[in-house]
Amino acid sequence: MVGSLLCALLVSLAALAARAQTATVIDPQGDAYYTPGLEAPAFLDILAASFTISDTLTLTVDVAVSVDALPNPPGSGGVFDWHFGLNTDNSTDPRGFPLPPGQTAGAEFEVEAFWDGTAFSGRFVDRRAALTGGSALLYSIPVSVSGSRITLTVPAALAAKVRAAVVLPGATWNCSTVLVNTFLLGRGTDDAHLADTIGRQPWPQ
Repeated sequence: MVGSLLCALLVSLAALAARAQTATVIDPQGDAYYTPGLEAPAFLDILAASFTISDTLTLTVDVAVSVDALPNPPGSGGVFDWHFGLNTDNSTDPRGFPLPPGQTAGAEFEVEAFWDGTAFSGRFVDRRAALTGGSALLYSIPVSVSGSRITLTVPAALAAKVRAAVVLPGATWNCSTVLVNTFLLGRGTDDAHLADTIGRQPWPQ
């Protein structure tokens, strides 16, 4: 009986592993700059980013130094942001949040880890409603930190929305790090500073 249960468990784990799809991208060290000549801190310098699709979505970013003890972000309501954009349908460009009203971006979904000077938080954004005049949907998701790695986990119910929205070929993902001086973009002229980025990558197959 125990042997049969063990075999069934191993078969289930093997099936789960077979369904998992992972993409990993390596990024050079020392290329994080807010603007030419203005170097960003090493904890915003991406060394690698990974995106795994299974029943959940797992997104990890490795940076150049530990993120166990970070400074307070400058600005009023400022945050440091480790950001993944999921462009599931290359034919659409939702408008608005987290960008200013009317401004478009290709990502239908965003997955982000924030440091506000006190704690890390994780956010999942479904921007598709903006395509029909609605508002983006925001969800809190788990984020964990270990050394220089940040891991975001998108729960199964939300991951299913992403998988169902994928249109191939053309779907892509990307990773970036940002200093956001004001939490809602578009308030002020000096609100967001891109530090490092891994451009659009093919959807994990």
